[in-house]
Amino acid sequence: MTIVFAGALSHAPGIMAWTDAAPPAQKERTFRAFEAMRRELEAAKPEQLILFTSEHWANFFLDHISPFCIGRATSYSGPIEPWLKIDRVTLKGDPELATEILQECYRGDLEPGYAYEMEFDHGTMIPLHFLMPKMNLPVLPVMINTLAHPQPSVRRCMALGRVIGDVARRSTRRIGLIATGGLSHDPGERNHGVIDEDFDLGFLDAMKRGDLDKLSRYVVEDFAAAGAGTIELLSWVALAAAIQGGRQGDVFVYEPIKQWAAGIGAMTFADYPTQ
Repeated sequence: MTIVFAGALSHAPGIMAWTDAAPPAQKERTFRAFEAMRRELEAAKPEQLILFTSEHWANFFLDHISPFCIGRATSYSGPIEPWLKIDRVTLKGDPELATEILQECYRGDLEPGYAYEMEFDHGTMIPLHFLMPKMNLPVLPVMINTLAHPQPSVRRCMALGRVIGDVARRSTRRIGLIATGGLSHDPGERNHGVIDEDFDLGFLDAMKRGDLDKLSRYVVEDFAAAGAGTIELLSWVALAAAIQGGRQGDVFVYEPIKQWAAGIGAMTFADYPTQ
């Protein structure tokens, strides 16, 4: 089979931890968009999910941080945050597919790290909570360092995305690709709660048009200028590269929700490569 679904959405912890702090109309539009994404994902009938995601000191610390880390575990548990209001679950992994991706990366002169043990925090579990509430599909996490300087370049993230997209297109299984994180936010920093709407809308427009040329011109400093957490959009550009760009995206929602301290977005791509 091939890639049957591709989408991206935000994972701000406030979405679940302080849900009702958001203005009711913004919350309703956001949750309605997440529900529409879930229906689209289920209609695509994926057999497993690959997640371009990030974590928040759940597994990695300043003593060792890889630019990229491919999960090779047979299972993952999460969320690690007891206050997140999501039940802790165990999810099946896919070490075989992870190994295939790693081998293809190394053949292409990319050398991501890998881990046989990994726990998930809100960065992965909030998207899964909304898109896969039954928690019934195998997942393969592709962690991107968005925590500590230096982060991988946009160019490097797109190269990783292209490799993963190539592997997914050759797979005999129906694969869904999901990117998590962003949009603009600066959690716990001096600009906590500040949202750069102009940046968010410009980035979403490039994603919607599948404009790989424009996306490739972003640098990490562009994301950082919109808030430290905005660097999580490296996952989104990896996704865009994985589906080879040039495909019309559908932005389900964009809401600058100050009470959740983030620009909240969600989108999918309707036209996937079939060979």
